[in-house]
Amino acid sequence: MDVYLVGKITNTHGIIGEVRVTNMSDFERFGPGSSVYVIENGVSQSFVIARARPHKQQLIVKFEGYDNINDVLFLKGKELYASGRREEDLEADDFRYDDLIGKKAFTKDGEEIGIVTALIEVPQGHLLEVMNGAKKTLIPFVKAFIGDVNDEQVIIHPIEGLL
Repeated sequence: MDVYLVGKITNTHGIIGEVRVTNMSDFERFGPGSSVYVIENGVSQSFVIARARPHKQQLIVKFEGYDNINDVLFLKGKELYASGRREEDLEADDFRYDDLIGKKAFTKDGEEIGIVTALIEVPQGHLLEVMNGAKKTLIPFVKAFIGDVNDEQVIIHPIEGLL
């Protein structure tokens, strides 16, 4: 069993113990009854999800047994992890958020574009954020633009004006 990053708590939401979570997983990791973990100083604390709903570009998550804003204040800024067998979760051409971050991005002709720094969720899907110094490039994460993804790099098929 591996433990891997699935989200980050950015703030509290309301007064009934809900938190705002940036979802870093395309999977149903935030379904009712699912467990997530906060790991701090080598100690993990488990939380069972009572409910989750989308809100703007985040999720609003309520944990079982945490019914007041004061119960969840300590979670602000904490990363959420899930456990499981990673190999069984993915289908062909699926990727994990944390597996993409830090990879070098190249055009199909071998020209380096930069380093993948984020995967941004938008209503139409996802955008791959690639940084090269101070230059930020956003690339739609769809087959038309994304070629091979391996352990070291992401190959981009750019169109005119994309880069």
